[in-house]
Amino acid sequence: LLGPLIGGLLADWVGLRSVFLFTGSALFLTFLITLVFVKEDFVPVAREKLDSTKSIIRSVRHPQLILSLFLTTFLITFSTQSIGPLLTLYVRELNPYTTSLAFLAGIVASAPGVAALISAPRLGQWSDRFGAERILFWALIVYSALLIPQAFVTSTTQLVFLRFGLGFATAALLPSVQSLLRQHTPSFATGRIFSYNQSAQFMGNLLGPLFGSQIVVHFGFSALFVVTGLIMLMNAFLEKSNVRSLVAKPK
Repeated sequence: LLGPLIGGLLADWVGLRSVFLFTGSALFLTFLITLVFVKEDFVPVAREKLDSTKSIIRSVRHPQLILSLFLTTFLITFSTQSIGPLLTLYVRELNPYTTSLAFLAGIVASAPGVAALISAPRLGQWSDRFGAERILFWALIVYSALLIPQAFVTSTTQLVFLRFGLGFATAALLPSVQSLLRQHTPSFATGRIFSYNQSAQFMGNLLGPLFGSQIVVHFGFSALFVVTGLIMLMNAFLEKSNVRSLVAKPK
């Protein structure tokens, strides 16, 4: 929420190089705080005693469910990161004569964070009440429904409103996946399963911007929003068909 706004203001006021200095200093301060104040009791496990990946996957009750959640995580991150790095260019296309490009882009990037901040507590309650798999499915549907119209906006104001609405769905995506992983993973395998899910997320971070840039170069920004919206819609129905059926299926 605050990062894009502060970064945009600093870029417009004192230049892009100062943003790197400010961010680096903040991260170094975080490192010092962690080094001094964070303490943990940790006993390392010898490499030869670690369970293999295959045995970890086999230890869960529904291994197909876990793998499908990894795929869902990848597609969520892939879709969001296809657009995120290119938002500034899209804002410039909508406002070719603006002198505050970085600040406007910061507002557009922060809008989902505002909505996510507002909606996260309620979405957590709904997840406990209705189930994380149902919340995840409808969050993907809403995300798709608000993402595709962004291809046809004619002003930054319209884009901000749509991305603000997007934040209500964003707040439920990865937390719902993580909740499902935790529900269906034995405690001794939690660390490894979550690390695999993180790898799927990082893979989406890697491939998403590459994919998004190629779509924009060859077909334009409108195609990018339509294609990523359709990917999220496909993700929703994959989640519905895989997650629910696998949970209901007896082992």
